[in-house]
Amino acid sequence: EQSFGRLMGSFLAHTDDNNATFQALSDYYAKSDALTPCGKVPFSSQRKWSAMAFESGEVFVVGAPERLCPDAALPPEIAAQIAAGARVLLAGLAEGEVSAGAPLPAVTPLRAILIADAIRENAQQTLDYFKNEGVALKVISGDNPKTVSAIAAQAGLDGAERYLDASLLSEAELAAAAEEYTVFGRVSPHQKKQLVQALQAAGHQVAMTGDGVNDILALREADCSIAIGEGSDAARQVSQLVLLESDFSVLPEILAEGRRVVNNITRVASIFFVKTIYSAILSLLCVLMNIPFPFLPIQITLIDLAIEGYPTLFMSFEPDGRKVRGRFLPSVLRRALPNALVIVADVLLLYFAGPALGIAGAQAETAMYLLTGLMGIEAVFKSCWPFNKLRVFLFTTMSIGFYAAIYLFQGLLQVALPGAAQLPVLLAIAAGSILLERVFAFLIGRLARGRE
Repeated sequence: EQSFGRLMGSFLAHTDDNNATFQALSDYYAKSDALTPCGKVPFSSQRKWSAMAFESGEVFVVGAPERLCPDAALPPEIAAQIAAGARVLLAGLAEGEVSAGAPLPAVTPLRAILIADAIRENAQQTLDYFKNEGVALKVISGDNPKTVSAIAAQAGLDGAERYLDASLLSEAELAAAAEEYTVFGRVSPHQKKQLVQALQAAGHQVAMTGDGVNDILALREADCSIAIGEGSDAARQVSQLVLLESDFSVLPEILAEGRRVVNNITRVASIFFVKTIYSAILSLLCVLMNIPFPFLPIQITLIDLAIEGYPTLFMSFEPDGRKVRGRFLPSVLRRALPNALVIVADVLLLYFAGPALGIAGAQAETAMYLLTGLMGIEAVFKSCWPFNKLRVFLFTTMSIGFYAAIYLFQGLLQVALPGAAQLPVLLAIAAGSILLERVFAFLIGRLARGRE
């Protein structure tokens, strides 16, 4: 025991390895300067072992049992510990020189070291949340697959019994197993990247968590990369998100916040796209027809403030934990395009047929503006649906406020409100505009579904 403690203590005192495994060894064994190293091979995820040669002649090796003694069977009591979730390290003396690029010579085992991973109390709750949200969880580790499977089962991971040894698989076999299996053991850094790519190729959005240099390739490849604060500097540098307290229980909050932002932006963006689309189309038509743009900047400012800015500002802060569906741009365009096309149709109708309908000159331009506001309000209505108390308040105050501002600030806005003779015609056009928007929405929705 004293001789082993001297070897392990000297090894830990001079090794450059500093991952969680070696930190656990340092917590248990006292470091020592009893032996002077004359050479060392650092740990790598490919080799699964680390070695140090001392001037006294010993070559001390620490690593995975199957790499140090590939032909030896583990004692039953150690195999039982692995099945129970313990990680096993073998420490021994190599019978010859070692180098990073050469096969490991025969090793005489000295000790089998069992390391148990502590499972956080809130692990089950976090895993259950993601399961209920339809998130498929995979455990990818460089450790023994039986150990990883047992730990995952203790944490409450659904499907933890479906595990395999990635070191025995080809690239094609690993890709085929990516969706079928839950736990992957003995995974190399390159294989972690391959698993991420295989899941992406299957149509999944992949988030990857990691803490070490071995995870960097997969973190860089993932759609969302998450590092823990206690991890390596390299892992934190390449990750999009760092858990400063290394607590995965905050991930449900992160997911909920991300869904809130994406869903709310998707909901309100269509309101802004309405103006973008009709402004672009009308600008092009005005250039081609050599006619002035129908709206003044001050009039557009009121639309920006009352219809676009006011309701969307408050709606963007609403909680919304629904699963994100569809793609952002097609979804927004599908909602905005019908309103924009109706606005263009209204402008063209009043420009060409306004005099025949008894609406001409400044009154025709004002009618165009009123109908444009109506379609903007209708876009807000679609974004507010289904209504809650906040959305009812925003929609009501926005609608009343917009038309009240037009009435109160006629001179500033340079509008000429329609008289009693023009009002029935304007109301008929407004009703037709709402109906036409519904027709456009149906046709565009059907076309979009046909292309999916």
